[in-house]
Amino acid sequence: MSRTHTRLFPMLLVALIMATQIPLTTSTSTVDEEFAGLLDVVIFDASCIQSLEACDAQRISHLVEYYGADWCEPCELIENEINMLNRSDTFVIQHHPSVVDESFLSASKLRFEYEHRLLFIPSIVIDGQGLLTGSSQGLELSSALSLRETNFSGLNNVSLSGGNLSWTASRGDSVSVWMTEATQHPTRNRTHPTLATGMLQFNSTDEVANISAMASETGGKIVVLLERTGVYRLVADSQNPTGGMDVYDGNTAGFETRTDGVSPATQAAVWTVILIASLLPAMYMRWSISKQTSSIDEEE
Repeated sequence: MSRTHTRLFPMLLVALIMATQIPLTTSTSTVDEEFAGLLDVVIFDASCIQSLEACDAQRISHLVEYYGADWCEPCELIENEINMLNRSDTFVIQHHPSVVDESFLSASKLRFEYEHRLLFIPSIVIDGQGLLTGSSQGLELSSALSLRETNFSGLNNVSLSGGNLSWTASRGDSVSVWMTEATQHPTRNRTHPTLATGMLQFNSTDEVANISAMASETGGKIVVLLERTGVYRLVADSQNPTGGMDVYDGNTAGFETRTDGVSPATQAAVWTVILIASLLPAMYMRWSISKQTSSIDEEE
């Protein structure tokens, strides 16, 4: 019996090493393909849509995407913080993903649920990388921005006139065009200065798109994002408690559940279990045969 155990232990050890190494190698090589990325951002004044003269884009260093709701009490603290943000290199898109809001936008809901994979309101996404959740962390927005560096690039020759947006893209696969407008809060004496009210999406290889449907008499800003599509992999930009927040009340009925946001580490663990489980029958048979052989030898 001791000889059988001595033979079985090296086999188990080799199987564990093989099962661990194979999926890790595969997942590591596909990290860049799995996760989305914000590659470049440019801003236009909405009046450029109707202008006959070509408007040049304004470049920024930071894009803040703030997810809030009119019914969310902790959100008021975050909005006050955003209003006091005095940075010309930063633009804030405010999203209302909750169907309860009068200013609800389905594109914001899809981005919240399926691209940024968030659960709580308020939440702040910085440059498509950092995440602040809740009122306490949200108040750290200014300091979080000062610690982040960006290298936005990829959009070239970007211009807008007569409702036509043109560009060339050296990377990425999607160009998203967001319309933001100043929108009055329905019950409080306050205004959301840059609330997302519309979105159009194009392939980065299209190079020309008609966005005249976004024309508005109230003004606003056009935000053009060059992205690598998929699910964003966000990291916490604060170690402090989240503070006040509300659970997102979105109705996800009718949306397909997606699993493409599973991390490589999780995939590696799953494949390890599967491979080990598939090897167990062979190991058991080998152990049984060895046991029978040992019994015969002892009888002889």
